[in-house]
Amino acid sequence: MALSLASSSSSSPLTARYDVFISFRGEDTRNGFTSHLHAAFLRNQIQTFIDYRIPKGGVVWNELVEAIRDSKLFVVIFSENYASSSWCLRELVEIMECKKKNEQVIVIPVFYKIEPTHVRKQSGSYRRAFDEHERSSNRKHVQQWRTALTEASDLSGFTCNHHRQEAELIDEIVKEIFPNLNSNCYRDELKSPFICNRNYTSVKSLLKFKSEKVLVIGIWGMAGIGKTTIATTLLHECSSEYEGHCFFAFSKNLERKGLNHICAKLLSQLLNQDQDLRIDNIRVIHSSIIRKIKHRKVFVVLDDVTNSQIAVDLIQLFRNCLSSGSKIILTTRDRNVLTSGGVEEIHEVKEMNFEDSLKLFSHNAFNDSHPKKDYYELSTRVVADYAKGIPLALTILGSFLRTKGKSEWDSALRKLRKYPNPDIQQVLRLSYDALDDDEKNILLDVACFFHKHEIEKITRILNSCGFFADIGIKSLLDKSLVSIYSNSSYKYIKMHSLIQKMCWKIIHEEYSKNGGQQTRLWNTEEVCNIFQDERDIYGVESMIVDMNEITIDPSIIIIALRKMPKLRLLALRGNINMDLEGNRVFLEDFQLPNDLRYIEWNKCPLNFVPSISWPQKLVQLSMRDSNVQKLWNTPQNLPSLEFIDLCSCKRLIECPNLAGATNLKTISLYRCESLQDVHPSIFSLPKIQNLYVNFCTSLKRLCSNYCSPSLLGLWAIGCSNLEEFSIPIMSDHSNLTLVLPATALTEVPSTIMHLKNLEWFGFNISYSLQKLPLNFASKISLKDPIKHEDDTCIMLSRILPTPAFLSLKQLSFFECKSLSKLPYNIHVLQSLQVLHLQSCHVITSLPKSIKNLQQLMELMILDCELLQYVPPLPPSIIYFAAVNCKSLKEVSSLTSEPLRKHKACFGFHNCTKLDDDAYEAVLKDLKSRIQLVANNDGYPHRFCYYLPSKESIINEWFPDYYSREASIIVEVAPDHKISSCLVGCILISQYQSFNLGKKKVIFGWECYLGKGCNEWEWIACSGNRTPLSRYVSDDVITLEMVSDHKVVWYDGEPSKKIMEAIKERRKGTTCNPILKFEFYAHTEDNEEVVIKGCGIRWMHVHVSHEGEISPDATHEGYKSHDLELEDESDELELEDESDGLELEDIERKENRKRSEFTSWFQRLLLSCCRANTEEEI
Repeated sequence: MALSLASSSSSSPLTARYDVFISFRGEDTRNGFTSHLHAAFLRNQIQTFIDYRIPKGGVVWNELVEAIRDSKLFVVIFSENYASSSWCLRELVEIMECKKKNEQVIVIPVFYKIEPTHVRKQSGSYRRAFDEHERSSNRKHVQQWRTALTEASDLSGFTCNHHRQEAELIDEIVKEIFPNLNSNCYRDELKSPFICNRNYTSVKSLLKFKSEKVLVIGIWGMAGIGKTTIATTLLHECSSEYEGHCFFAFSKNLERKGLNHICAKLLSQLLNQDQDLRIDNIRVIHSSIIRKIKHRKVFVVLDDVTNSQIAVDLIQLFRNCLSSGSKIILTTRDRNVLTSGGVEEIHEVKEMNFEDSLKLFSHNAFNDSHPKKDYYELSTRVVADYAKGIPLALTILGSFLRTKGKSEWDSALRKLRKYPNPDIQQVLRLSYDALDDDEKNILLDVACFFHKHEIEKITRILNSCGFFADIGIKSLLDKSLVSIYSNSSYKYIKMHSLIQKMCWKIIHEEYSKNGGQQTRLWNTEEVCNIFQDERDIYGVESMIVDMNEITIDPSIIIIALRKMPKLRLLALRGNINMDLEGNRVFLEDFQLPNDLRYIEWNKCPLNFVPSISWPQKLVQLSMRDSNVQKLWNTPQNLPSLEFIDLCSCKRLIECPNLAGATNLKTISLYRCESLQDVHPSIFSLPKIQNLYVNFCTSLKRLCSNYCSPSLLGLWAIGCSNLEEFSIPIMSDHSNLTLVLPATALTEVPSTIMHLKNLEWFGFNISYSLQKLPLNFASKISLKDPIKHEDDTCIMLSRILPTPAFLSLKQLSFFECKSLSKLPYNIHVLQSLQVLHLQSCHVITSLPKSIKNLQQLMELMILDCELLQYVPPLPPSIIYFAAVNCKSLKEVSSLTSEPLRKHKACFGFHNCTKLDDDAYEAVLKDLKSRIQLVANNDGYPHRFCYYLPSKESIINEWFPDYYSREASIIVEVAPDHKISSCLVGCILISQYQSFNLGKKKVIFGWECYLGKGCNEWEWIACSGNRTPLSRYVSDDVITLEMVSDHKVVWYDGEPSKKIMEAIKERRKGTTCNPILKFEFYAHTEDNEEVVIKGCGIRWMHVHVSHEGEISPDATHEGYKSHDLELEDESDELELEDESDGLELEDIERKENRKRSEFTSWFQRLLLSCCRANTEEEI
């Protein structure tokens, strides 16, 4: 008999003592069927009550009742003589009473060599038994027994007869019981609570990979991030699918006992052995043990593994011993444990987003999913300012603050700023204690000095300190103690604030142990106290002082530098409000420690740095926005110096002689407006790579007798008086960036005319560009001409058909204010792949010939305020962005005929004047691309469109399945046509806590299939990572959003997975599948993007004879749980019927189609408004 088990949304308590209670007649089955069933339960780690477990001497009936009430599930074995025992019947009555009180209680009848009708109608041996009971027992009790038998036998269960093997039946019973036990555990775990977020669904998706061998999955992240919780929850939910499972927690003590001991305990737990096995050598395990596990499919969690070799050996053991299909989850704080060998998939656990964090905190603080009304602001302070997405902190702080008043909350939060929570710190400290001395030093330097600094420069400085930073930083990354984020092409290092606070606490502890000596100073108030109290500063290695916040004479701090011989890192920030140069004591006593590797003294008030010997170990010198006119009079021996930053030193008149800085790689003189000359020694340095003199408006010449072959880039943008450039660059000097636009140079310098294969060349528009050779540069940037010999467009039309441009890959026009249009002959650039226009304010349209650029893949138009029209683009285009084009109205078609490209992205950031036809062109392009890839060729297809939200068009494209939250639930009707074309959208609010235009945004959805009882099974996810408006290097251009924007995208692979899941769910059931979509968006460094709405749209591909997709089926077969709207799209016909028509007929036909399309949207808009009004009422 098939087993059908139903349960309610309520759940058994997690603390229930027994999983299963077996009710049976001892003389019939104790030594046979029941004993075998009990043994099977034990093998599968199912806690079972059987009557011999009652303690001897106990009150037997009371013990039985207690066991029944303390069990989750009941197996009742009806045998020949079951009814003859009043004891068994009393048990059955108690069991059925439990089921009446709690619908979730599951009772499974097993009819052992007896017909179910004999039990249900009390016939046969059951009739004879009840005849006896009628004579000897209370009539009321007998009636209760009869009722219980009837009710129990009506339940679905199993029948065991002479034609069926008992072993086979027992296996089926175990398999049916397992899911119910584990689903209860999972629900209880959720109430503990467990927040099902993207970390969990991502790991669960990895478990679905079909593997012909043992699949090993690694979960990696910082301490307290939730690795163990994810693994435990997956074990509870999935273990029913396996023949064995175990959770094995590692510890230092356990690892000290060695691999053989660990292996023995682990295998004993898997085999459910009461005593640990004995294993003397993991490579020589007794064959009897191997036989027991060889063909078992198991699920194992190895939690908090820290030893790489142990991990490698255990993985190898599992591969040799376990059955294919087995899954191993390994959690660790150290990524190196996972990369050492054998782990196929690794998931890094990220911080929880704000919404999930607030929910988890509220569960612990208020026993609810959201804060109490009066505590919302306090709760957000905990979540956003302190815990910052770490589940451990959210749980501990929530529990700590529970039942406390608002004044106590406020006091606790203020205390946390100064004194970190010890329970949280204890967990985080585990990772720190596992570091070697160099790694500890690097971590403390990052926490106290280099947080959010550029990682390449940090590495150089820390290497010079002898800390082996390359491998050290990699180790910290692997241990999740630091992380890296990107901004443009640069990478920066950062750490979570909880880890930073842990490091600060460690330094203060060292201060206490070292008799009052502190190695690192970062708090200005603390620095002032130290100097006021005249404490010992001999051992200080790093110091940051905000000179705006000091309460003592600033010269005291600067003069005291000579008393810090171990000082490696120094940062003096802010203005010093006093005349240091008039202070004779200062001038005489000023001395920099020779151990200094890094000096940051921005806004330095000195006109001249005193005649001192600069530290020979110095690696980086930064003096931005300073008054300094000259750094030194005589050459300095600085063999370690790699980077000099003198940006915006507006009074600097002379670049120092740098002949002694033989290791110098970069010097930045950006906006040094008084600088007239650059010392020629710079061009002779053997390792010089980059020289920046942008906007040095007094600079007149760049001259040298030699150019080092190491030079990679020279930037001289906006040097408006630069008239001479005579640097002898060798002809074999390739991959050089040479940017000289907006200078006084009217001709391309003769010293570079012979060059080839430059990486990037920038210059003013000039007829001299015609003389450049073939393959001169792969990228060229142009600005307005200095000499307006002709109209700028005419000049370009003559320049473009010349050798250097015919071989060009990328062409950029930057601030070409005299360029009213691009020349029509731009199509001659048949090698061009990228075209950029930025701040070309008088361009109103692009030439139609642009569609003939057959290699063009990227077109970016930025801050072109008068641009009104974009013509059809070439079919090769895969990225288009129009940013801040305030006048842009018309987009006739995104591509003339889209190629079968796997990815494409089109963005219209802040283009708020786009007309309805432009939006229609966007949607048409999406449909065309989906049509071309509908028959999936195995590639992951992904198309994305980003544009301002427009009420009249784009919102109505998702009428039936649109939500004003970040999730939506959809019911799939029986007549739904299976298709793999799912389009998603999110509405991004213009009000963000950061400049969205300058960040990469990660967005997408997670899809879940309803399983009933408010349970959801993860199916697929769609993820995208893109800068929505592309990074712009010029900070003058504002990228902040001026309106809400929509992101619309199609992702082929996950759509296909959803369709497969729907088809699978339909098998054997008439219930409509329910789908839940949860949308998300955040930046690369985990800043949450505000989502105001989301939606989905199914595009069922129906190709007409003319080759078009019919959009009239897009909503068929769906019901939204957010809005109930009437679908009228079936009336719409958009197929191309223009073949053979006259021009007037074609125009009339197009107008009719456009009118029908608009009226269709209007009807949907009215439906939306009606539904919204009803909701508000």
